[in-house]
Amino acid sequence: MRMPDTSELLHVWELGSCQSAAARALMLMAATVPDEDSMALARLSIGQRDAMLLDIRDALFGSSIRCVTECAECGESIELDFNIEEVRVPHGDNACAYQLGSDGYDVKFRLPDSNDLLALHSELPTQAERRLLARCVLEATANGEKVNVEQLPEEILSALSQGISEADPQADVLLEVSCPVCSNVMPAPFDIVSHLWAELDAWAKRMLREVHTLAYSYGWSETEILRMSATRRRLYLDLIET
Repeated sequence: MRMPDTSELLHVWELGSCQSAAARALMLMAATVPDEDSMALARLSIGQRDAMLLDIRDALFGSSIRCVTECAECGESIELDFNIEEVRVPHGDNACAYQLGSDGYDVKFRLPDSNDLLALHSELPTQAERRLLARCVLEATANGEKVNVEQLPEEILSALSQGISEADPQADVLLEVSCPVCSNVMPAPFDIVSHLWAELDAWAKRMLREVHTLAYSYGWSETEILRMSATRRRLYLDLIET
């Protein structure tokens, strides 16, 4: 894995600003493994993708994570402070096929990947979930007879959704959170894609403000400023402020 330099990272942020979360994740991965086939990256399971994004986040911003969630009972904002290692769990492999058997139905399935998310990002949530499950079904039978995905009952689709979550836990990370106000204990999902992009967005805007300040004060070009180390930029900014 190779971390992009400041200019490359700003370029990723600029291109991804109007993209879906799934597209942003692929852009970040492609920037850190430029020799990897983009189609191969898109075929990684969501858990494999998120494991890679945790590595990228660790390299860019460190291992400590701080974020905020809301209590489902009283609405209180809850600050979460944890280490990346606390949200690293096993992930599934999209090179494997998985099997589910229930009530006479047998379903052979694969795990969702980024191609699935890209194809469904504009769907309504209620429609997207069912279509996502349908895309992941490789073969389905009822009492030994082949059936179409559309013929699978809701309870089998629900079991399929559960089977996917169990096979790829890194794709569905839940933190146990206790509200300091009402003591409600609840699961809080942690989405590395949205969290990492929010951090990248804040970093990029801060970086551009630094470029503006230094360019205005010294007349340097953006390229010259971005080539400086963070330490040198900070020292020049400190001189401006004094």
